[in-house]
This record gives sequence, C-alpha cells and structure tokens, in this order.
Amino acid sequence: MIAVPEEAQPDVSKADLVHRRLKEEIELGELAPGTPLSELALVERTGASRTPVREALRRLAAEGLVDLVPRQGARVSRVSLRSVRDLFDFRSLLEPAAMRQATEAAATDPQLRRSVTAMRAEFARVVRRAPSPARSRAFYELADRFDWAIIGATRNEHLRRTIAELRPHTARLRNLSHVDPHRVEVSVSEHLRMCDALLAGDADEAAAAIAEHLAQSLRTIFRNLAQDPGDGLDVLG
Repeated sequence: MIAVPEEAQPDVSKADLVHRRLKEEIELGELAPGTPLSELALVERTGASRTPVREALRRLAAEGLVDLVPRQGARVSRVSLRSVRDLFDFRSLLEPAAMRQATEAAATDPQLRRSVTAMRAEFARVVRRAPSPARSRAFYELADRFDWAIIGATRNEHLRRTIAELRPHTARLRNLSHVDPHRVEVSVSEHLRMCDALLAGDADEAAAAIAEHLAQSLRTIFRNLAQDPGDGLDVLG
C-alpha cells in the first residue's frame, strides 16, 4: 500500500511522492504490465487528492511507464516484444561504452575500485545462498547498485544521462528475466565477470562481458514471454 507521509519535505510535492511510489511499484513488478490505475483507488491508497494523482500519472505516461487510454483511464504500460528488443538493442550500443569508461576510471579512482571490490564479494555471497525470493531481491538490489556505480563512473555526460533514463524500463524487465531461479545464478556469474574485468583494467573484456550479459538477458526474457505471455504482453506491439 502506498502511503504519502504527512511530514514530507516542503520541496517535495504530493505529486512527486505518488509518482515516486508508483514508479517503484512498476519497477519491482508489484504493478504488473496492463494493471488498471483507477484515479479514485489511487486517491484512497495515497491520501492525495485527484490533482496530484493525475499529475503523477501524466509524468509516468511521459516516461513510457503508464498508458492513458481515452475513456478507459490509466494502466501500467504493457510490454511488447518489439519494445523489449528495441530497449536491449539500444542498451547494447550504450552500456559497453559506459563499461569501458568505468574501467578506465577505476584505474585512477581508489574509491571506485574499493566499491566494486566490495560488490564483487557480495555477488559471491549471493550465489552461495539457496534460491529464494529473498535471494532474488538481494541480487536485484546489488545489481542495481552496480549499475549505478558504472553510470556514475561514465565520464560522458550524455551517455550517463541516457542510460540513467532507461533504468525504470530496464528494472521492470528483471522480473521477466529472472522467473527461472537458475537465471539469477547465471546473472551473478556474469556480474562477477564484469567486476573482475573492471578491476583488472581490461576494458575490452569488461565491454564484452556486459554485452554478453545483455544478450543472455534478452534471450531469457523472450523465452519466458513465449512460455507465459500473460495479460501484460502486447503481442502485436
């Protein structure tokens, strides 16, 4: 349940808070693709009035996370096979370049090296845990921190901003990529490879590692959608 705190900072509007929490629920898969978003229900859930709720929905629509359907209202945007492929094709152009820049940055940034070294140790611990929703959640949180560390170490401002703007769309596809617990184990191995290449200063290997991770993730998502498309898949899209 979303709760908009009364003691919110004065510079954060209720529209900001509703937007933030709906976005988080969409990213985590708690609001699945195709889920209707009734204004009245959101007003009851958040305690906000209809104006900030509408503003939050408009912002989510501008970000491609919500569809505003005439005479039907809002719903979480559905996933199409084409949109998934387009996203991963675009990421495959951007993220290997970012990984190269992060690897180069790590050569002269002790703090970045310490951070990646610590995350590598965490990845190694995650893979030793028994499969469970808690393990998957721990992996998601760790992988998200790793991704943001790479973004932060990317020196090109436009590249950094573009990858960051794709993050909500990337995050909500994780649920499709990791339905099979075995995929978590494989993905951890892929992240260990990325960490090792970055720490070794091997930009070519680091770029190749993230490219392979993206390719494997895309194949897994397509396989999972083929097996269980669900109501959130727009097959014609």
